[in-house]
Amino acid sequence: MYGLVSAVAYTAANTCLRAVADCDPVWVSAVKSFPIVVLVGPWLIIQHSRGERILPAAPVLGALVLASILGQLAGNVLFQWSLGVVGIALAVPLTLGTIILSGAILGRVFLSEPLTSRILLSVVTLIAAISILSLGAGDAHESVISGQAGLERFPSWLVLAAGVGAAALSGAAYSVLGVVIRYGVTGRASIATTMVTVGLVGTLALGGLSQWRIGSDGMWGTEQQDLAMMLLAGVLNAFAFLTLTKALQLTTIVYVNALNATQATMAAVVGIFFFHEAPSSELALGVVLTIVGLVLMKQRRGAQ
Repeated sequence: MYGLVSAVAYTAANTCLRAVADCDPVWVSAVKSFPIVVLVGPWLIIQHSRGERILPAAPVLGALVLASILGQLAGNVLFQWSLGVVGIALAVPLTLGTIILSGAILGRVFLSEPLTSRILLSVVTLIAAISILSLGAGDAHESVISGQAGLERFPSWLVLAAGVGAAALSGAAYSVLGVVIRYGVTGRASIATTMVTVGLVGTLALGGLSQWRIGSDGMWGTEQQDLAMMLLAGVLNAFAFLTLTKALQLTTIVYVNALNATQATMAAVVGIFFFHEAPSSELALGVVLTIVGLVLMKQRRGAQ
């Protein structure tokens, strides 16, 4: 349930991010990180005032900070940029496909999580579903690209390849962050500390980078409607991150990532109805395969 709720909240957050895809991706990602600090930070202050230990061991904190930097720069920024290049219906499945594949490998290598035949079958099915969903979203990418200023001077195939690559790289970065979070929240760091660390790193690092890229005028000259959409994305992202972190505390990387694959179907629906991205038979087939993959995963856990 935590994993599924997280997927819905992330889809809502991504919808808000898609609406501000014409804004600077670094600044959007910085603003999105801020609500996590504001919403969860006071709880850490209360814990500290009670004399409770809020910081994990130095190696754990160091790993979390480094993974947060990677997750923010290579994860959030590249994903936000890809939204403005290939659209939500294509960017989300590509990102999720990389997350599932790399998460299964990293979870096995670094956390010794099992990869049974049923897990492998369900993961393969979900990756196939995501791939088919991506094909169905391909018809929409031309209109998305044409709306992005500054990209028209590059060949269309090169821009599309860059957008696809950015979405895939963001998925790999998210996967690394997910493994480190899973490692930390299983008895080494609290969920609140983990969330504030990731949010604070994003706010400071991306905020400083935004100052260098667009300056104070560009940052504070953001349209109020766009700024409100960024903050709303941040609030939804904070809620999604909370439920995702709780899910990672309760079960394995590969299972949580598989549940998050439902975002692919929801992103396709959002792309069609809210951003007028083209529907196709591939999208319908992808929905069916996503359901099949999730049922396989559910049956595996029920047999344990």
